[in-house]
Amino acid sequence: MKNRSLHSMDTVFVLILFAVFVIAALFISASGALAYKNAVGQMETRFDRQTCISYITAKVRANNESGKISIGELDGINALCITDIVGDEKYVTYIYQYDGMVREMFCNAVISLDPGTGSALTEAKSLEFSRDGNLFTVTLTDKNDIVTTVYVNAV
Repeated sequence: MKNRSLHSMDTVFVLILFAVFVIAALFISASGALAYKNAVGQMETRFDRQTCISYITAKVRANNESGKISIGELDGINALCITDIVGDEKYVTYIYQYDGMVREMFCNAVISLDPGTGSALTEAKSLEFSRDGNLFTVTLTDKNDIVTTVYVNAV
């Protein structure tokens, strides 16, 4: 009888040890999954912000000709305006923030379109442009209230 009692205690001890191991493995897996989810979220936010800023600076640099780039308004919204002549007509590319999105719209300069018709690029709370001589200032506030300011030199 004493032998059977020791055998039962050994079995209970092994089962408890196994249960502790399983619980520890689940806890470690859950912690790792949470850390991974947070890292991915931060990377996506940083990627969206940096892509948007890089896109705008590339547009300014690609169109760096006298009188081609200006700061203007589209329906009262602060916008970067890039002017192009296609054939005999003047066209404008507007980059602006509207309805929680950074947008881009290419249209004939004499046509007035609704800002909501622009192509959505990325989410943002605000996008402001200013100019001091040849220095453009671009200030982007992303959906997480992180403010990024870049300066681009243009003619």
